[in-house]
Amino acid sequence: MGASASKIKFRESLTSLISRDVSPDDAEFWDELWKIPSSADEVFELLTPDNARRLRDERFDNLATLFTQATAQLCQIVETPYTIYFDQALNCVRVLTRVLPFLLEKGDLGDTDPNVEALCWSDHHADGAAAAVGGKKNRRSDDNDDEDDDEDDNQEPLALLVVHAAMHMLFLPQFTCEFYEEEDENDSDDDDDEESDASFDDEDGAEDEDVIMDKKRVAKADQESHAEAGLGKPRRIRKGVRLTPHPAGIVWAPGVGFTNDGKCSIGNESSQYRRQRTNKSKTVHNPEAAYTRKYDKNRIEVLRLLLATCSDPLFSPADEYNPLASRWMSVAVAADAPNAPCLFYSLLNTVISYDPSNSSFGGVPYSSKLASDSHVKLVDLSAQVLCVLLDCGLSGDPLPVENQYGEPVVSLTEAQKRGFNIFRSLLARISDGKDLNTLYRGFVRLLRHTFESKNTLLPSSQSKLECYQEILILLWKTLEENPLFLDFILTRCDICELVVPICYLMYTSRKDSSKIGLVHLCTFILLKLSGERSFGVSLNRPFRTKLPCDLPLFSGSHADLVSITLHKMIVNGSYRLVPLYSCFLTVVCNISPYWRSMSLVSSVKLVNLFELFSSPKFLYSGEKAYKHLALLLEIFNNIIQYQYNGNQHLVYAIVRRKDAFGKLASLTLPKAIQQCSKVFPAHLQPEYDADAAEQVAALSIQDVDETGNPIESADSREDKSSKRADNPAKSWESNEETVVSVGSSVAGVKERFTPSESWLAELRSSLPLETVNRLLQHLVPVVDDMCERQNGVVDETDILEVFKDITMVGLLPVPHAIVIRKYQPNQYTSIWFTAFMWGVVFLRCQQPPIFDMECIQLFQVS
Repeated sequence: MGASASKIKFRESLTSLISRDVSPDDAEFWDELWKIPSSADEVFELLTPDNARRLRDERFDNLATLFTQATAQLCQIVETPYTIYFDQALNCVRVLTRVLPFLLEKGDLGDTDPNVEALCWSDHHADGAAAAVGGKKNRRSDDNDDEDDDEDDNQEPLALLVVHAAMHMLFLPQFTCEFYEEEDENDSDDDDDEESDASFDDEDGAEDEDVIMDKKRVAKADQESHAEAGLGKPRRIRKGVRLTPHPAGIVWAPGVGFTNDGKCSIGNESSQYRRQRTNKSKTVHNPEAAYTRKYDKNRIEVLRLLLATCSDPLFSPADEYNPLASRWMSVAVAADAPNAPCLFYSLLNTVISYDPSNSSFGGVPYSSKLASDSHVKLVDLSAQVLCVLLDCGLSGDPLPVENQYGEPVVSLTEAQKRGFNIFRSLLARISDGKDLNTLYRGFVRLLRHTFESKNTLLPSSQSKLECYQEILILLWKTLEENPLFLDFILTRCDICELVVPICYLMYTSRKDSSKIGLVHLCTFILLKLSGERSFGVSLNRPFRTKLPCDLPLFSGSHADLVSITLHKMIVNGSYRLVPLYSCFLTVVCNISPYWRSMSLVSSVKLVNLFELFSSPKFLYSGEKAYKHLALLLEIFNNIIQYQYNGNQHLVYAIVRRKDAFGKLASLTLPKAIQQCSKVFPAHLQPEYDADAAEQVAALSIQDVDETGNPIESADSREDKSSKRADNPAKSWESNEETVVSVGSSVAGVKERFTPSESWLAELRSSLPLETVNRLLQHLVPVVDDMCERQNGVVDETDILEVFKDITMVGLLPVPHAIVIRKYQPNQYTSIWFTAFMWGVVFLRCQQPPIFDMECIQLFQVS
């Protein structure tokens, strides 16, 4: 059958399904439908959203039969993976990928429909599908055992069967992976410990002494990191849910836990209870075959299906979203999800091992223009599916738990809790220093490609990395889930390698309304990192990278890069970034006590910001607008008190703008009312909503001292009491023509602010002006005296040299305690991240269009 003929035949079959009732017993019709060769694009083109909804609403029995038979065939191919049926299985995968989102529109989080509920979750609809996959779970050959399994499987609903079938098919021999040997789990559990230990001892003796010493040093560093994170030694239990991939040889790519030669190092590498798996592990005969790309196209098809089964959140309003409510996602992340560890490491390693600069034809320039690389699509989809799987349920427990063989496990009590997510547990339990380094190097390589691809001698000679937003989401998830990762990258890696691409993405996206969500995400990452002292110290490394953007020229450190970038976000960014102003200033405030030498450019720009926020236009735009000034003054105070010797540029900039500080210190109520009335007449509303900016900071920041102990101030209590149940990051939009937005950047029309005595008293008590005033009292006369002695002609460098020789000891107030503002997770930021993530997934899954915008409620689509 030719391509055009098969397309016509498929169209006729779909028309029949929509226009008339087709009996489930019409074997000729259904067999022919599944055997018609059709591509994913053809299925999505012919089964339009309108037709899919008509099929659901008007011919539900036909849809039920379609869903049941497709699921049954997938279960059958999992049980008997014969290559002659693979094309038919792919047809089933494509049809299910198309219809499932329309079923979920009426699912757990959408407008519940009893027909959809019965089809997906009742037992009787699953009889036909389950019967086709009798004995699937244990694959035993005994007939009596198969009958027992049939009885158990008959109780499984269709929703569970299709999710489990998809997860099985991602590791199906000759379909998505190479052949592998089965393991008798009972035999391997009974391995003799003494024999295993002896075997490994022999291997260790054969190693070079330098290698052994190096391993010991790394192990000691890992132990110290564990102790600092409060994880301690592993707790040993007899039984639990294993977190090691079995079979290890079918993981798709090297990376975390897997070497380039196919060896797995997860779990039992350093334990004295290690068991010998040399002959019994599920490994392919050729280790390199495990990392083959010849199955990428089939993996893409099945991953699309898995993504479609997890799309429940799209159909829930953001203010009603419950991360534990979707049964579809609960099945996908449950402890008994098939091949979950293999899938986790396959998705993660596929992403972090990808090198976009060497993705096609060995890195030949312009090679990406000549070929469509299916592996790039697999990387994109792997990142999206992994983000989705990590977004639901409860956080994983990072505390190490092992079984008697030293393998990482989760206790059965933990695994049976409602909301348990095995993927979050797997991410939280990555603890080996080598794996953490591999993970970090992958993030750095991918994110740096966003600007390195534009720094080539030949313009556009390297392909652009399209999935950088998904990479940032994965980075955020890793920082949130794994406490060892944050400590590792700050103490044992060069964190500046990560800061540069984040600043670059923020800087180049500041005016693009379609990248507002990206800026929010980068801001939260910087806020998370800046809460750690070692981050501020690391930023003192010199900045020498050439970025392909109009960044102001400066000679300084990475702290200058962060400061200049965030300054640009405020003075030359989209108006929709207003809610992030406090977060921008908080990042700079957190790193300021450790900023050894501020560049001239940074110094001038920070003082310019003080003038900007103290201007009537900003100061009277809201009742809490002065809090931006309080943060800027805290930045100045931190540097003057703790890093005065290396920051003469900032001191001189403050002296030159002394009038701005004097006007604020001498502000009176009549003058404030006069300025407010002049800037905001009765018929005008403030363009800048300072209170909206304060809302984000109040929701996402907690004050702590240098040792990490919380600090409760009157301001923070007031901020917490005034929180609103809105999305903290108020808005974002998508790229291209489709626009996706969450909430609004302005909280609506509010009562006009007017200065009052209480407001003025609060302003004076909140602004720490004393340190700057003392500085000015001492240094202004010095500068005036120099100008008078040289007839007003004084070189700037002469003044800076004088400032270097002046000591402020005994002239300034007693140094204040350093306050660090840490990111504080909460339900509002969590909902925002979910909405942002799904917005990215929605926009990036348009070829073919897996999701239709009409019924999406998590965000607005226009």
